[in-house]
Amino acid sequence: MKGALKLDELTPELRRRLGVRTRRTTFDKEAVRRYALRCLATIADLKQSDRRRVLEHALKVNQA
Repeated sequence: MKGALKLDELTPELRRRLGVRTRRTTFDKEAVRRYALRCLATIADLKQSDRRRVLEHALKVNQA
């Protein structure tokens, strides 16, 4: 579309004045780290090969 504005090109002041909200990431790097450690803690008593198998299955299930 010709002449269309891209939201990432607007200044913060212009966004505020237009009432345009930007998406905020509520899942920052630290949150990802915390969740990863929590997940690994639940399978910590498994051998490394078993952990790999469980995590590969979890990825497979997540893709479905």
